[in-house]
Amino acid sequence: MASFYNPTLDLPVYLLAQVLPARGVSFVLSFVQGLNILPLFGLAFALLAPLAAGARLRTLAALLLAVVGFCGAGQLGLLGATFYDNVISLFVLGAAWLVVARADTVWQGRLVAAYSVVGLAGLLVGSAVGLKQPTLPFAVGACFAFLFIAGGLWRRLFLSFFFGIGVIAGMALFSGHWMWHLWTYYQNPLFPYFNDVFRSPWGVPEAYRDDKFIPHGLVASLLFPFTWVMDPKKVGEIIFRDLRVPLAYVVLLATPIIMLALRGRKVPALVDRRAALYVIVGSAITYLVWLKLFAIYRYLIPLEMLAPIVMLAAVALWPLPVKARGGIMLALLVLVSVTGKPGTWARVPFADRFVEVKAPTLPDPDHTIILQTGYAPTSFLITGFPKQIPFLRLHSYFIHPDHGDIKLNQVMRERIAQHQGDFYWLVAHWEVWTAKDILPRYGLAADMDHCQLVTSNLDEPMMLCRVVRQDTSAQPS
Repeated sequence: MASFYNPTLDLPVYLLAQVLPARGVSFVLSFVQGLNILPLFGLAFALLAPLAAGARLRTLAALLLAVVGFCGAGQLGLLGATFYDNVISLFVLGAAWLVVARADTVWQGRLVAAYSVVGLAGLLVGSAVGLKQPTLPFAVGACFAFLFIAGGLWRRLFLSFFFGIGVIAGMALFSGHWMWHLWTYYQNPLFPYFNDVFRSPWGVPEAYRDDKFIPHGLVASLLFPFTWVMDPKKVGEIIFRDLRVPLAYVVLLATPIIMLALRGRKVPALVDRRAALYVIVGSAITYLVWLKLFAIYRYLIPLEMLAPIVMLAAVALWPLPVKARGGIMLALLVLVSVTGKPGTWARVPFADRFVEVKAPTLPDPDHTIILQTGYAPTSFLITGFPKQIPFLRLHSYFIHPDHGDIKLNQVMRERIAQHQGDFYWLVAHWEVWTAKDILPRYGLAADMDHCQLVTSNLDEPMMLCRVVRQDTSAQPS
């Protein structure tokens, strides 16, 4: 399914991998991901504007918030990895920084200037959505938060409107070309997603959503942040521990209760109230949209990084003495720092090249087709084979012979029927069961006595076996 994702984020890494050793590629990628600390610092510094008289305290507090935000378990687990959730975060955090830094302009300045600021912020978030669609909850949260912050009704509506225009422009800028490609070839600009709406003949009429992590029911949804603390696999594939988002969740729930109970107290401002409310409301809406669309923790990484600032924004509004608010915030930062446990995405030792594949020499690559089945990622191994060899994925999370006469199955069936040369089968050794379940559906059989290994620096050796025809009239049902 990932073959249909917008490849724009992958292109720089691919190009770097052609010219740099593996350590060099990882260094550049990690450096870019490390830049997140800049918008985190800028956002915290801007939010603490009322502390302008204490410049040193303001700087130290902003730096502490940035470092604690950057060192979340999810973010650290992704350093150097190519999921890019901590790359698109640069756009999301940059947009929040821009709005908070220009808070006076946004909520009190000339309309043209205000709409320009939020339009640019929307462009940043829209760019993130264009590069990676699961960033959508952040666009929704940042856009609709304007509706709940102080200001006249029409000003709030137009702030939200122009932010939305910026989002659309950003999406068009970074994914317009790819959406046009998908529409031209597959009649679905988001293929395969939302195919229940677009009805592309290339796939089944389903949404293709991964909704297995989404909690069901009000109680499960309310307790979800605590559920994944107890069992991280409720929100992903790896074991990790991080309290940033769960604690921010608790702080936000407690904030209206505390403010109502202590209403009327006059205390010095520690943050810009409008900016703080924008961060709080935007984060809350983002979380709720994420909860109902994905509930996959990786997609929440920008909010994990933002969580210490969200807690600051909320605690700073509590009508408590300055020292009490400072002490509570410091305790929260210490707690999330000492309890974190980064996960690992099956890291491997560095090889000379970013991806190294050793494949057997095939006797007739000009007249060879290689078939793939199973759920293990094997497409990266294609780089080890001659470029003229086509690969057909007969079975995966995305496609199956049981899908019948969708166009992808039709095209592959025709290619197999018309092919006059050799067939090989590339598969993980733990998925050889697909030899009996999938290959016969195409009139093929694996010759398990003629298998060789395809090795790489990224995974266990995979099997490459000869394939012979059984019955050329067989078709997927």
